[in-house]
Amino acid sequence: MIKQFTPLLIATLILSGCAVSNNQSEGPKTRRDMATVIADEQLELDAIKAVFDSDELWSKSDIDIVSFNKTVLLVGQTPTASLKQKADSLVKSIPGVKRVFNEIRVAAPTSTLTYLGDLSITSKVKTALFIDDNLDSAKIKVVTEDSEVFLMGLISKEEADKAISITRNVSGVKRVIQAFEIVK
Repeated sequence: MIKQFTPLLIATLILSGCAVSNNQSEGPKTRRDMATVIADEQLELDAIKAVFDSDELWSKSDIDIVSFNKTVLLVGQTPTASLKQKADSLVKSIPGVKRVFNEIRVAAPTSTLTYLGDLSITSKVKTALFIDDNLDSAKIKVVTEDSEVFLMGLISKEEADKAISITRNVSGVKRVIQAFEIVK
């Protein structure tokens, strides 16, 4: 199935400015190689399909799925704890998933205004991370849901602490949840 999506995935990655490097001079592996980036895109598609195939989960919930280095983040809203658990179980059963951060809230779906505010917060966080000269923001993926900011990436403990500190000081951020994979 991955062969069907490869041209589309590569075009999407190029257009989205996704950070990919095979440069081994950076020390420990701090970036995903192209195969991992494509695998992450496939994991997202597989997870979306699993949620879509569950009529009750799909029709009653508003769930976003993000994969980074085979770690999957689930955010959004669902009306019951059992549907939250069902989404978690479905995604964990997908081959290739290393870890799942289930941050789905048992709540009503957020409004369009909240969604637009989240886009603004994501933009402000990415900008704040980018302008810090001591941090390589290309290693960090930022996801915002209902003013909560989720940070993902392959970074050192020091970089994680710096990114969290910067993000906490961005206007509009209610909470920072780190889903980093710490590398030495």
